Amino acid sequence: MSALVSLYLAVALVLPVALLLAWGAMAVLARLGWALSARQALKVGRGALLLALVLPLLVMGARALSPAGPLFDFERSVARQAQRLPSAVWTASAVGNAAPAASQATAVPVGVWMGLSGAWLVGVALFLGRALWRHQGLLRRLERLPRVRSVRRVAVVLGEDGTPAFSAWFPRWGSRPSAWVVVPAALLEDPEALRLTVLHELQHHRQRDTHLALGRLWLTGLFFWHPAVHVLSRWLASLQELACDEALVASGRAQAQAYARCLLQAALRLPGAQPVPAGATGMSHPTQRRIHMLFQPRPRRTHAVPALLAALSLLLLPVAVLAQGAAKGRTVTRAEVEALARTSQPQGDVSIVVDDKVVENLNKLIGTEKGRAFMKRALENLGTHRAAMTSTLKAKGLPEGLLAVAVVESAVTNMPQTDGRPSLAPGMRGAGVWMFIPETARRYGLEVSATKDERLDVARETQAAATLLSDLHARYQDWRLALAAYNQGERKVDQALSEGGSRDTTVLHTAGHLNDYPATVQAGLLVVRNPHLLD
Repeated sequence: MSALVSLYLAVALVLPVALLLAWGAMAVLARLGWALSARQALKVGRGALLLALVLPLLVMGARALSPAGPLFDFERSVARQAQRLPSAVWTASAVGNAAPAASQATAVPVGVWMGLSGAWLVGVALFLGRALWRHQGLLRRLERLPRVRSVRRVAVVLGEDGTPAFSAWFPRWGSRPSAWVVVPAALLEDPEALRLTVLHELQHHRQRDTHLALGRLWLTGLFFWHPAVHVLSRWLASLQELACDEALVASGRAQAQAYARCLLQAALRLPGAQPVPAGATGMSHPTQRRIHMLFQPRPRRTHAVPALLAALSLLLLPVAVLAQGAAKGRTVTRAEVEALARTSQPQGDVSIVVDDKVVENLNKLIGTEKGRAFMKRALENLGTHRAAMTSTLKAKGLPEGLLAVAVVESAVTNMPQTDGRPSLAPGMRGAGVWMFIPETARRYGLEVSATKDERLDVARETQAAATLLSDLHARYQDWRLALAAYNQGERKVDQALSEGGSRDTTVLHTAGHLNDYPATVQAGLLVVRNPHLLD
């Protein structure tokens, strides 16, 4: 549901930008003497609308498939939440006490969002319900009007007094007419005007204007509150009229003088004509602009429309990315992560040293679909094994925060080496909750053979992992270096210390001597200590 809300808001943000860019681009081309024809302008308008609808969807899909562009739920700002956390949240009692505060902190935003959602649903239901009821009522009236002619599923009927010419389409099964052309009864006295009017309305059907008019009706209903959507709908309706006029004159089916006379007579006959019905399109409100356009040259720039839409897509893509981010949330800043690490640090546990890599990895864990799914599974599995694993760590005098190693390695999933489920740890894949590779497992007393694999015994493997982590910390006297050695081995860490001239894993990683495993574990530990980040 949150993804749909994010997509909806992103489209709402991109739509006005697409409209302004399309307008601006065509205005610039006209000023330079490269004005587009009416049919090309219609294609650009429809293309801009399509880009505004599709690009946010593509961005959302790309973010779901890639860990790039992490986002964070802005309703639960880390800075605000961190100030409400007690100094130690590691114990079960502390976590339990923190839960009500978190619930109280989010009660107002959730209530606001529910109120907005309810108001939106009511607005959409009222707008679309009224429009679709009128649209179906129009179909019932059309069925009762006298028919001039029927061709396959197209019916030409005489309209009621004071009704302008228009065309409409209804999705229907069977052989019943689905495309309708309505012409004023007064045109029966002028065969040429009748012919041109029917040609114009049939052109709307050929251009699929009537289909798209119904689609715009739905779009306007979904964004009934958005002024840009209403402006865009009216603009496209105007472009459709101009494109129809141009197509008829350019094809030779109508002479410019006769067509202009027909438009002028329609304006004189129905000076105060009402707009065409909802979901329909037609010759309502002929204007001086339409008549003037008939006698203008109609340039056909072959590559103008594809080039313009390509340029629009390049300009709208970053807008769609930003809109998706603004709709869904934002990244956690380093200052917020430092505040979160400081306020959620249990006394005597593993200290988190926040650097840019920790911030980046935390955003991947809490702000991408892959990261969130992995961490939610890890926290759920941790609830099963936590008590037993914690007791083993404490028996070795080790901090409970080292559970984050099992979280990162396997999402606390006891799986064989051939299991395809994901791991956040780089390098060679192991087995079990702690992801021991065979060589290290045997070195710490675990049997790994064709008939038995003690890496899949959580109790035995946790004892071996506790011994290994204890040995590594005793050797390096630094938990980040111990974590680096757990993933890359003592030889690699010794080499990094020798060549890097520093004991800071941030410096060693930046220089390319070590990978980012310590930062990943620290980011995972922040989530374990603060599960509300996944809400």
